[in-house]
Amino acid sequence: MSNSPLKPDILIFGGGIAGLWLINRLNAAGYQCLLLETATLGGDQTLASQGIIHGGLKYALGGNLSSESESIAAMPDRWRAAMAGNDPVDLRQLQVLSDTQHMWSSGSVASRMTNFFASKMLRGRIEKLKRDHFPSALADKAFKGNVYKLDDLVINTESLIDTLAAPVRERLLAFDRERDSLEWGEQGLKAVTVNGQRIEPTLTILSAGNGNPALLDGAHQARLLPEEHSQLRPLKMLLVKHDLGHRLYAHCVGTSNKPVLTVTTHDCPDGKVVWYLGGDLAERGVERSDEEQLAAGRDELKHLFPWLDFSQAQFAVLNVTRAEPKQQALVKPDNAYAHRDHNLIVAWPTKLTLAPDLGDRVMALVEESGLKPGAPLTVPETLEKAPMGVPYWHRCF
Repeated sequence: MSNSPLKPDILIFGGGIAGLWLINRLNAAGYQCLLLETATLGGDQTLASQGIIHGGLKYALGGNLSSESESIAAMPDRWRAAMAGNDPVDLRQLQVLSDTQHMWSSGSVASRMTNFFASKMLRGRIEKLKRDHFPSALADKAFKGNVYKLDDLVINTESLIDTLAAPVRERLLAFDRERDSLEWGEQGLKAVTVNGQRIEPTLTILSAGNGNPALLDGAHQARLLPEEHSQLRPLKMLLVKHDLGHRLYAHCVGTSNKPVLTVTTHDCPDGKVVWYLGGDLAERGVERSDEEQLAAGRDELKHLFPWLDFSQAQFAVLNVTRAEPKQQALVKPDNAYAHRDHNLIVAWPTKLTLAPDLGDRVMALVEESGLKPGAPLTVPETLEKAPMGVPYWHRCF
């Protein structure tokens, strides 16, 4: 390997949505960046997400638009701008699974939601549908309730990783924790050695999701970012592979201020589809064994869709860990988060939909540091590229 160190402007840890969005955003501004990933691109959290790009309406179920709702209201339009080529991050090749998201409710909940969704604060952001416009999974005459259309997107997360990786593919490098090493200094990360190649960045960004706790341990030992800590929030998602043909992208609303169930639909290589189930089912599922969660999921589907026959469906559990900046009582953070200490930035998007917000925050910190784009960087071909991740529903059945 070369004895001459590589000197990128910025070194990014983590090949999920945070790192990939940031390297594209910073690359568009002229910065010379490298990214290090210990496993697969998008493979830990991003490819395990449902791909929902929402404007916060699902958090307004308590009857008030919270700060969380307000902070992300602009995100669907930001993503659409990127998909139109009108953003520093170019998402023109991104595949969209659904241009809209639905929300449904039934029984006494339906009347309460009718009044809420008709309120002045939600006017123009949500539309009540007539029965002939219901998604097919809810079109049965046995369904007695209301369905609303939200101006939210659902994207193909595999396409997202492909789209973000393509422009910077040669700069997305594999990092082996057993082989490679980090060298910390008083101002930040002094150097990293990857397969014998020394890399000396001017600025370093820790955006590795579940990998941030270990990286922060090193930073803390160097007396950097002493107040920054991670929290890991587990979910127990459920996958249902079937050939019923219904494509559903929707939230079921109950009496709680969070969806009872959130459903997205994804394609399997054999032509069947998978319903990917999140929401309260996934949050409460962490208290259940896998077998108990499978039973709870079957019961929930039988309760919500008694007219659909899932007896021939295949079920699987996926344990997902969301990495976030530490909050009191493990509550979900309201915004994307980034903080700088000397030449070190720690960052979390906190939600897929907030990636553009994270890009804005990190760009502001980079500019605040005074760093200017440096000379073009040539990456040695001998450095191994990080492999692409594969969605769980492609390999779990």
